[in-house]
Order: sequence, then C-alpha cells, then structure tokens
Amino acid sequence: MKIPIEELMEKLGVDRVLHPYESQPWVVYDDGKGITCSAEVRVGPAYDNIETEIQLLFDEWDEEEDDEEEQQGSGESGEGPPLGPDGLPLPPKCKIIDGRQQIMIMRLMPTEDMWTPKALKVKAQDFYNSMPNWEDKACEFFRSTIEALQMNEIPDFDDMMSAHMVDDSRKGGGRRGRIGRKSPKANPGALLGMKK
Repeated sequence: MKIPIEELMEKLGVDRVLHPYESQPWVVYDDGKGITCSAEVRVGPAYDNIETEIQLLFDEWDEEEDDEEEQQGSGESGEGPPLGPDGLPLPPKCKIIDGRQQIMIMRLMPTEDMWTPKALKVKAQDFYNSMPNWEDKACEFFRSTIEALQMNEIPDFDDMMSAHMVDDSRKGGGRRGRIGRKSPKANPGALLGMKK
C-alpha cells in the first residue's frame, strides 16, 4: 500500500492532514473498570514518519502476575514457549508494563510523495507482511477502534482481531478441490423431447 498523505489520514480517521510534531488523540475512560483507552496518530518532527498507537492504561494491575508470566515464558527452565492444543507455539501475550498495555503500533514512512507502513504489531504479534492486504486491515482495525472511542466505548480487542486481522486468503472461495459431483453430460436433443 502506497498512498498519498491525504488518503492515509482519511483511512486513519483523521479529518485533516497533520503537520510535523502534531498528533490527533482519542481518549475514553471507563470508571467502572478503571481503564483508559487511548488511540493516537503522531507525525515525526521532520515529517519522516507517522505512528499510530492504541494503548490501555490501567488504574490498578497485578505486578506479581506479570513477573510470574515473564519467568514462565522465558524458557529458563528449558520448556520453551507454551504450546497450544495444535502443538504450535502460542502467540506472545500482550503484557501490562507499569499499568500500560500496548494494543497496536504501526509506523509509516514516506517514499517520495507516498506513504507506506514499515512496521506493525497488534497485541505483541508482528503482522508486517504476514498476510495479503495487511496494511488495509491495520487501518481498518485502527479506524474501528477510534469509532468505538468516539462512542465512549472501550472496544473488545480480541473480537476486533478476529474480525480484522485474519488472513482472508485461507478462507474458502478458491479452487482448492471439487465439491459435489461432476456435472452430467446431457444430450441436447433428449432435453427438448426430440426423436430421431
């Protein structure tokens, strides 16, 4: 994806073109849960990069749980990373560090007059070049987050990942094999009731 700055800002939900050192923030606080969700688009000082970030800020969090999880997944005991039911390593957990949990970070760089993403992490998973249209999916993920924030809601990021950050090329739709029977050969004369 290489797009001009105006189109990029529109895809990210920013209503104008930002200038160097400028940012566009969205913030919502849920008093019941004690969680703040913030999303932001930032432009670098020399107009050489743009970053989008989504993070959760917790009023209270359990530091001891984070330390235990870090020790378990570090592989110090020789176990290696935890495995899922299919025997494959589970994706890294999005950790809470000092009450902050980074949900998404994407960095975009300019090439001439066009902008293109150069890095993307969502919930600690690297999605850079991981699937077709990953750039558009990241913009959709970010935009749906700010749409929820504008409605004063903190989105469910697991549901959003299932909806936006999936590889559509692995879902059916292609010619991967025949389903059903081969169409029968029909004699056109027999269909019209004609006799010889």
